[in-house]
Amino acid sequence: MKKYLFLLLISYFSFAQIPAYYSSIDFTQSGNTLKTALGNLITTTHTTKISYSPGVWNALKAADKNPNDATKAILVYGYNDFDGNTVNDRNRGINDICSGTSLCALLWNREHCYAKSLGTPALVDGGSGASSDAGEDAHHIRAADVTFNADRGNRLYADGEGDAGNVGIYWYPGDEWKGDIARMMMYMYLRYPTQCLATNVGSGTTTYNVDMPDIFLEWNEEDPVSQFEKTRNNVLEGIQGNRNPFIDNPYLATMIWNGPQSPDAWNILTCPTTTTWNGTAWNNGVPNKNVKSIISGNYTSSGNLDACSLDITGTAQVILQTNHVFTIVRGINVASTANFTVENNANLVQINNSTNTGNITVLKNSANILRLDYTAWSSPVANQNLLSFSPQTLTNRFYTYNPGATTTPTAYTAINPSTNNFTTGKGYLIRSPNTWSASTASSYNGQFTGIPNNGEYFNPIQLGYNLVGNPYAASIEGSHFIATNRTVENLYFWTHTSQAVGGIYTVNNFASYTTLGGVASAAGGAIPEGSIKPGQGFYLYTSENENVWFHNALRYNTMNTQFFKQNNSDDKFRLNLSSSDKNYNQILVGYTEKATNDFDLGIDGKIFEYDDSMLYSILNEEKYVIQGKGNFSENDVVYLGLKIKNKGLYAVFFENKEGVFTSQKVYLKDNSTGSISDLSQPYYFMSEEGIFNNRFEIVYKKDKNIIVEENHVISISDENSIKISSSQKEISQVIVYDVLGKEIKKQNGNTTNFEIQLNKNNQVLLLEITLKNGTKILNKIIH
Repeated sequence: MKKYLFLLLISYFSFAQIPAYYSSIDFTQSGNTLKTALGNLITTTHTTKISYSPGVWNALKAADKNPNDATKAILVYGYNDFDGNTVNDRNRGINDICSGTSLCALLWNREHCYAKSLGTPALVDGGSGASSDAGEDAHHIRAADVTFNADRGNRLYADGEGDAGNVGIYWYPGDEWKGDIARMMMYMYLRYPTQCLATNVGSGTTTYNVDMPDIFLEWNEEDPVSQFEKTRNNVLEGIQGNRNPFIDNPYLATMIWNGPQSPDAWNILTCPTTTTWNGTAWNNGVPNKNVKSIISGNYTSSGNLDACSLDITGTAQVILQTNHVFTIVRGINVASTANFTVENNANLVQINNSTNTGNITVLKNSANILRLDYTAWSSPVANQNLLSFSPQTLTNRFYTYNPGATTTPTAYTAINPSTNNFTTGKGYLIRSPNTWSASTASSYNGQFTGIPNNGEYFNPIQLGYNLVGNPYAASIEGSHFIATNRTVENLYFWTHTSQAVGGIYTVNNFASYTTLGGVASAAGGAIPEGSIKPGQGFYLYTSENENVWFHNALRYNTMNTQFFKQNNSDDKFRLNLSSSDKNYNQILVGYTEKATNDFDLGIDGKIFEYDDSMLYSILNEEKYVIQGKGNFSENDVVYLGLKIKNKGLYAVFFENKEGVFTSQKVYLKDNSTGSISDLSQPYYFMSEEGIFNNRFEIVYKKDKNIIVEENHVISISDENSIKISSSQKEISQVIVYDVLGKEIKKQNGNTTNFEIQLNKNNQVLLLEITLKNGTKILNKIIH
């Protein structure tokens, strides 16, 4: 879905710019005056009152038809056709309707998005031939799975995140549908102003306007109008005669009720006044979102700036400095004799889907890299040539990513940089300049020059992993990007914490992110918090062949540092896998009311496979690096798998803990040894090479018959021996290994105080201690 803004002066536009349907409306009006005028329009043009049966059925078959498959209806609140759960299906056979009172499983029926019982008086539908009222207005009735329809019932809408479902006693329509619902509720309030109050159907505060719940105004801005909504509006006009104005222009809601500024789909904001910067001062005051700005003299930002539009004229040199934000409602126009530079970590935000003219320069610094390192890039401007961007990179070291490949070598396809420009929204893997140092890492100062990208972009993606990129000269928010693109499961960010050796990365450099949170790459570094910077290419995993959708609302007035709207109520922890000389990877386990114990799109993240050791959680026999579960219970179990490339000594340990886990004990059960260990201390273990999908379990409540081992067996390094003391059970055997898993010494006995003669060499050793009852304990010691 999508968003737009506007505030108009009648003398500044011709009605040809606005659909003829609205020719009677004076758009110099706002507030209740505009609300009344639009309400009268959609009432007087509602010339055909359809019956509930068969009228609404026929209307939904036409309006809710999948544009890509005429045999299917798209179901409101639906989100997944492939998870085996038919209730949350997004598509259903167009004729699979439930017109009776029984045997309706796998069928769809008519969902009154404005619940009938919440009207004052309640909405009615009279059936075939009955006179029509709000209960038979197809603008708010949608095809819905029968069970999902019943689950919603007459619950009020409330804010949430992720897929549709209950939020306590309320209902969240889902990330994909919240904008649709908001605009339906606004329509219903205008069309039936006393019967269908928006405050009767939406929960929460009304701080922007007492007549409209905040959530509807926020959803209208956050979730732009989709092509499906536009088509549906056209179909219903042909059936009923009237339209939903907020689908035609979401900014009408801003004009009437205030709240977040939504984009003006007609792009005719009046900008009634202008202010000009002459190189020293603004001649008509500092601009804002209602004032057009002209910069005719040199200008260097000293902070954030808002403007209705931005024209840079003459020979003006404009610099948007690091950590500053320009928010421009309409278009940006740069004269060919002027220059506009957006520095590294600055943000250029636009709201309307306006056309820009003239070139800007966007600077972006890479991470510190060596000569054979690669960076994932994406251009924030149009027509940037690949080779011009990195002229010293060998021409056979520019790559695109092939989602259909099955091996790393075939996944990357070389592209001719001389004859190819960056495609907007696409990521490219580009090696460092061949002149770069092979021993001292430093940042590459990328420079993009061209017309700034703005508006909506739809790029095809294939089932599996894809390399895409931020198309804007501003950060976009990862959580919002996932919410916008319903098939995207998780994001991966290529890092440079570990450099290539001989052109090969021996450590996984992919950090991962879902709406639950992020995990650092195997090489360490920052945990991603959701900010995707200008110029940044990134990988995603999608569950279907789809189009990835970028839109202006993804851009936020945030600095280009780590940023994400953290949900501090989530209970989560991160675990690391390492050996004595290498970090391998990090996983995240979290508990949140937004998740279930099954797979949750946008919350659970698959591991990005690579050729080295790794730890992962197991869900539906697949490997995950991020796993979300429902509300925490100490009876829960998380199953962990392990891939080991080289036999040796490894450790599992906490990176951090949040929420309940700041005090809740977390135990690691080793199914290979039968031991259970308190992870307040690192757990050391030996492993052979191989894949072990049932090696570990995370538990939170230890079995009373199992002893937590670390607390009762102590190993001490003496000058010429290792002394081991057990306070509870006799020790029957000790085997000493080095870090590579080579056995150094074995000794048997039956005693609680065990001593092994071994000269001290200041090396890391692993002790495999077998108690008389058969329990094995692994202790790490420096001797």
